[in-house]
This record gives sequence, C-alpha cells and structure tokens, in this order.
Amino acid sequence: MDLFLQQCVNGLVLGGAYVLVALGLYLIFSAMHIPNFAHGEMFALGAFLQYMFVATIGLPFFVAMVCSVLVVGAIGALLERTVFRRLQKISTVAILVGSLALAIVIQELLMLIWGKDALAVRAPFEGQVELGPVVISAYRFFIICAVVVVSVVLGIVVHRTVYGRRLRALAQNREVASLTGINTSLIGSLTFAVGSALAGLAGALLAPTTAIQPHMGFQPTLIAFVVLVVVGAGGRMGAVIAVGFLIAVIETLAAGYISNTSRGIVVFAGLVVFLAVRPEGAVQQASSTKVRL
Repeated sequence: MDLFLQQCVNGLVLGGAYVLVALGLYLIFSAMHIPNFAHGEMFALGAFLQYMFVATIGLPFFVAMVCSVLVVGAIGALLERTVFRRLQKISTVAILVGSLALAIVIQELLMLIWGKDALAVRAPFEGQVELGPVVISAYRFFIICAVVVVSVVLGIVVHRTVYGRRLRALAQNREVASLTGINTSLIGSLTFAVGSALAGLAGALLAPTTAIQPHMGFQPTLIAFVVLVVVGAGGRMGAVIAVGFLIAVIETLAAGYISNTSRGIVVFAGLVVFLAVRPEGAVQQASSTKVRL
C-alpha cells in the first residue's frame, strides 16, 4: 500500500507537466484548430531558459521562471504570426508537416546552443513533506500545488474575463466572432502565447526534477495528444486536467509494479483499447468544431 500511495503522489508530480502541456495544446487546438506537434518543444525551451537564467545569468529561481514563461509565450505568439498563420491557409496536412519540421528545427537549435549533454537546475528550496506514509520533497509538493493554482486561475480567465469570452466565441465560430467585432487575429495570437507559456511553465517547473535535454518535449507532446483524443475537442478543461493526472499516475504505477520501460506501453495500449471500444465517440468529439472551453 505504501508503494501504491508513493507512486500515486509521484504520478501527480509528473501529471503536473502533462496537465500544463495538455492545457496549452487544448487551448490552441480549441480556438484555432491547429494540431501543433512542436508544442512540446515549448516545454523543452522553458526548461532550457530556466537553466540559462538560473545557472548562467544567476537570477533568483522564481524570477527566472517568470522570465522563461514570458519569453516562451512571446516565441509562441511569434510562431503563430510567422509560421502557423500561413500554414493554416494551406491545409491541415501542411500544419502537421510544418509543425513536425518546426519541432526538429527547435530541437537542433537547442542542441546547437546547449549541447547534447543533460543539464540540471537546483531546486529553490529543500526539505520534505510527509503525507501519512508518503514522503515527498517540498519542491515536488510545490509543483502539485502550483499546477492546481494555475489550472484554477486559467479556468477563471477563460470563463470570467473579456478575453475568455472572446476566446470561447472564437472557438465556437471564427467567422461569426469576426462579424461581431472581435479581433480574431489578436485573440488567436494571445491564445497561442498563453498555450505556449503554459508549456514553458511546465518545463521551468520540472527543470529541477528532470534531466534537461533537447528531446525532452517528445513525451509530453504525445501525452498531450492522447489527452485530447480521450477528452475530445468538445470536452471541458476539467476533463483535460483529470485525464492528464490520471495518465501520469497510471505511468508511475506501471513503472513501480511492472518496469520503467512498460510506462509507455501501458498508456498507449490503453489508448488503443479506448479507440477500439469508443471509436465513434472519440472521433466525433475530436473532429467537432463546437468546442466547449
């Protein structure tokens, strides 16, 4: 039982990264219908920037985190303006191929700048938190709390602000939103920036807990797309959060009770079973343009 609880808590930490990356991809796909396969590279970029700001420049950890998130958000908006907006005018296939190419370019740039060797960032504080039989480092506990807070704030922004109302209008029907006076171009860029910033925040948060290397965004990208397939584009943000955490817990339980190499097998085998059992529901939701944020 102790191992079960410990692995569940470890899964919540990993789930924090999955949730933030999936939420960012969910916002971008919901509002703009862009399946961005370079989204995970924003996660990697956030981690590398955190390393640069902390280890190279010497900024305090949380100041560095804010800087990393802002830079990644700005890069996301720039990519939307210069790359994805043009690809969107061509076809969905162009977006898929273009985003895959962009992911490779970003990976190679990260490797060119920082090298192939894994980098590390020290956590801003030490100590442990005891939750009954479960012991977790104070920083990992902070990650879980931070993800919950960010998720709540994001929900408030989407449902209670002017930007959120315009975002939901854009998600429902871009043409109608434009006719009502909404600057769909600006909202699209802001949404891409927010989505990218969420992935960058995940990378910056997880930087002290994982090896920082150029290909670290691959797994979160795959999991984010798994979440979108399971939840569907018509699903709620709460479902994205729940599924993201659930997948991470399943991964860590598989690693603890079977083997570390079985983590991906269990998750993607589960996805195959899900698609076999509910192919119509999954396909209909994922292809729906009636998005419910």
